[in-house]
Amino acid sequence: MKIYLVGGAIRNKFLGLPIKDKDWVVVGSNPRFFIKKKYKQVGKKFPVFLHPRTHEEYALARKEIKSGLGYKGFKVNYSPNVTLEEDLMRRDITINAIAKDKYGNYFDPYDGLKDIKNCILRHVSNSFSEDPLRIFRVARFAALLFHLGFKICKETLFLMSSSFLKNEIKYLEKERIWEETKKAFKTKHPNIYFKVLFKCNVIIYAFPEIYYLFNLNEKLYYFNKQYFLNQNIFLGLAYISKYTNKIDMRISFFLQLFSLNFVNCVSNKKKKLFLKFFFNFVKKFFFRINVPNKIKNLSIVFVKNINFLIDIHYKSSEEIIFLFKRINAWRNSEIVYKLSFLTDCYINFLNIFYKKHFYKNVFVGNYLKNVFKVAQSISFKNVSKKINKGIQIQKEINKLRKSAIDKWKCSIFNKKI
Repeated sequence: MKIYLVGGAIRNKFLGLPIKDKDWVVVGSNPRFFIKKKYKQVGKKFPVFLHPRTHEEYALARKEIKSGLGYKGFKVNYSPNVTLEEDLMRRDITINAIAKDKYGNYFDPYDGLKDIKNCILRHVSNSFSEDPLRIFRVARFAALLFHLGFKICKETLFLMSSSFLKNEIKYLEKERIWEETKKAFKTKHPNIYFKVLFKCNVIIYAFPEIYYLFNLNEKLYYFNKQYFLNQNIFLGLAYISKYTNKIDMRISFFLQLFSLNFVNCVSNKKKKLFLKFFFNFVKKFFFRINVPNKIKNLSIVFVKNINFLIDIHYKSSEEIIFLFKRINAWRNSEIVYKLSFLTDCYINFLNIFYKKHFYKNVFVGNYLKNVFKVAQSISFKNVSKKINKGIQIQKEINKLRKSAIDKWKCSIFNKKI
């Protein structure tokens, strides 16, 4: 029996990146050995075991033969006769197909070290095209390693664009697609992930809602669509990623970018209809790939209220109080601060790239935060003890909040004068 360190730990060591997890491959053994040593088995299709003390993963060397559709359509052979080279051959890209033994010797049958040196993402073998999930993995690695100069080689891009792989995407579990997308949104350049997927023409299969929104307005056919993508979508996602690494913030900003040209191209009568239509599409997108509520909720609130937030200076105190109720700000004050940040970023992005699209002398975000603090300062303590019915108490609180906001607005106006 021989044990080798494989995958990300070796790759990250040569790239100077943090090593978070260590994965091991075991050649010449069987499940009984690990069960006897009290390793915890995970996964039913092929044996992977967790070390009882370090909790690191130990997987038996295995070969995979395509036998069906999608990610699960494989027959797995993990007999003791499977060699290290055969195990490494089933991996996605060469930089992940390097192993090291306990003596420090490296085994690199597919030139992964050479590709690390040359900053190339290359498939290990033609079996790459048997697993549709690898499209998303390579796109995610392109985003992860973009700042180091890594690019996908032409041959791998060709395989990623194959009609066979695109057809198999529909058999992928939606959780698998979301998992790779989530990891991509955590990278420094999540825009590269989507740029690769657009380049391979897999967006229509992976994210049909995004594809539909991109092609929704016929007037865009008269412009350069690639320019629209690069300037509005990819550049906007790169912009927000400089200022926050939180997934919910990045996704919220990314989805809102798709409405930019569409709203400007429809008549005023149809704008409300379009915004409702756009909002429903965003909800469908989250539902289909099963995005967690914690991430989904912010995007839905931001997309639904962006126009109100942009013009919040001109809204009445009653409208602002109703906004706070609508977004559940009284119970979740954090959402106010996230919306203020996103709205400022959105306006600043449009001002930078659209030549002063908005003429705001006061930051919307600060205004939103300050007016919320004023409204939040009013509580049940300010209500007369004579009022004891729930509806009356709420009406009185809203009345006091309106009065406090009105006074605050007057003080702001007087300072400007």
